[in-house]
Amino acid sequence: MKYWIDTEFIEHPWSIELISIALVAEDGREFYAESSEVDWSRASQWTLHTVKPQLSGPAMSREAIGYGVMGFTHGDACPVFWGYYPAFDWVALTWLMGGMNDLPLHFPQLCLDIRQWAMALDDAPLPVQEGAKHHALADARWTKAAWTALKALDPHGAERRCADRPF
Repeated sequence: MKYWIDTEFIEHPWSIELISIALVAEDGREFYAESSEVDWSRASQWTLHTVKPQLSGPAMSREAIGYGVMGFTHGDACPVFWGYYPAFDWVALTWLMGGMNDLPLHFPQLCLDIRQWAMALDDAPLPVQEGAKHHALADARWTKAAWTALKALDPHGAERRCADRPF
């Protein structure tokens, strides 16, 4: 099953602090969680003015969020994750599990990138995001919409998935 992911976070050198995470599943289910462990004193003014006002809670521990992600993907033997510029999103997700080496064995070790796919298609246009932006759930929904637009141009590319883990 495919999952479209987005996170909001506070970024500092050697640190990505999760604020919120969302996953939209291919079957229409959605997962959204906010962290209760955010150190807002480390946030940029942009994050304080753009992301924080959109949070609606209730917030939970990062550990509980990790268990929530596991429960949301439970039973899926071959999940495929897609994001938009997802490098930091993927790190934030893997840290919810402990780290890359702690991911469940059926999880891939990377998140596929909508932006890279669009670039490979000669900078194919992506849909304009309407409504909320920089809210993890709204952005994950938009990522699914962008994936759908690219699938219309490249049906074969939409079926990409990561090879099995080598161990």
